[in-house]
Formats: sequence, structure tokens, C-alpha cells
Amino acid sequence: MLDVHSFGVLHDLSVFVSIATAMALVSYWLLRHARPEVSWNHEGSVLSRPYGALDLLVLAGIGLLFILSMQPHESGQTGGDTVNDSSLVLGMLFHLTVCAGLLLYLYQARGLNPAELFGLQNLHWRSLAVTLGIFTIIILISVNVVSAVTVTWLQNFWTDLQPQETVQAFQKSDGIGFKFLVIFLAVVIAPLAEETLFRGFVYGVLKRYTDAPFAALSSSLMFAIIHMHVGSLLPLWMLAVLFCLAYEITGCLLVPMILHSIFNSVSIIAMIFGDKT
Repeated sequence: MLDVHSFGVLHDLSVFVSIATAMALVSYWLLRHARPEVSWNHEGSVLSRPYGALDLLVLAGIGLLFILSMQPHESGQTGGDTVNDSSLVLGMLFHLTVCAGLLLYLYQARGLNPAELFGLQNLHWRSLAVTLGIFTIIILISVNVVSAVTVTWLQNFWTDLQPQETVQAFQKSDGIGFKFLVIFLAVVIAPLAEETLFRGFVYGVLKRYTDAPFAALSSSLMFAIIHMHVGSLLPLWMLAVLFCLAYEITGCLLVPMILHSIFNSVSIIAMIFGDKT
């Protein structure tokens, strides 16, 4: 859970993003009626036209549930105490349940084939490898630079800002099992579930009713907020925007999934070697 100050910032930002997104949806709806000749949401390789009004309502429901579930720490509780083997297993189950539930909803309730919707049937391995190589370099350099600048800036007035709870727990723990769970969650489960939800569903639905640039910026900010750490907001927002760009270039959700896994793997390696210095 969050400390009181972080909770205030993230909760207010969540409400602001929700209101801004709702206003944007109305604005784009009016623009489409004023200029119906413009192909507002058909650019890029990511499919958005199959999504409909029901998907928009589902997206709104997910956002509302998240805002209502945000809670600050109880008095005297420290962040590292909330992360243990049980919480990690529950986190894995939650991620997998959300991913499976979303895929089931798309396939059964909406009659959409997730493999087609997410571009998994048209894989071109050579171009995919080139895209992965280029974006890996861009992501590792740009996100780490933004992270360093952000932390330095925040420490000027937020002197007690701590790393993410999972990072603290990983660095402090001597248990091999716990560290394996963290690695498995970060490298396998999180990329699979979070990319399916945020790039596959949230970005696609928002693109359907706005356009690609707005959908990338908005869905990426949502992605950053759900990681529940003020110091990581800007780096994760940039990371997610780059994921959206890679997804649009290739039209294949597997690309941001692999990039997500690579980024988390490098971050964990940095934590492990950082502990030994």
C-alpha cells in the first residue's frame, strides 16, 4: 500500500486522468461529427475498429474499480512489510485472472479473436528482431536518463521518497524463493498481463474513440499510475509510450510484451549487482 503523501498524489492524478479522458472522448466525438471525412483512428498497424461502446464501458469500470481500491498505509506500517511470498503469489493470480478474464470477455462476449485483434497471426520474425533491438536500446537509455533526472529533482523537496515496495523487499530479502517469485512475476507474468490489458485493450479502445497519439499518452499515464510509485511516474510513462509506438509500428502485441520483459530483466540484473557493490 501507499504512504499518505504518495496516496494523495496518485489518487488525485487518477481522478484527473479519468476526467480528462472522459472530456477528450466527448471532444473527439464532437470533432468526428464536425469533420467525418477525417480518419481519426485508422492510422498505424494496431486494430481499433473492432472495439465498441461496450468495451468503453468495461474500460470505465476497470478504471473506477482501481481508483476505489487505492488505499494509503495504516499508521506505522512500512512499505517493505507489505511484500512477501503470499502477496507475490496473490499478485500473480490477480494478473493472470485479469488477463484470462479479458481474453475470455473479448472472445466470448464480443466475438473477437484475440490473436487477430493483437496481430499475433502475422509475425515477421526478421523485422520483429530488428524492431526489438532498436527499441531496446532506445528504452534502456531514455528511461534510465529520465528516471535519474526525476529522482534527483524529487529529492530536492521529497527527501524521504523510497524505491518501489517490491524493489525494497527484493533488495532486503535473503530468500531465494522470494527472489525467484519476484523475477518470475516481473519477467513473465507482468509483461503478459499488463501488455494485454494496457496496450492490447486500453490503448486499442481509446484509439477507437480518439486517435493514436492521445490513446498512447493517456493509456501510458494509466499504466504508470497503477505501479503506485510517485518516483516512477515519468519513467514508466515514457516506457509505456515507447511500448505503444513499437506496437503501432509492428501491429503485433508480442513486441511490447518482449520489450517489457527485457526491460524488467535488465532492471532486476541491475538490482542484483547493485546489492553487491
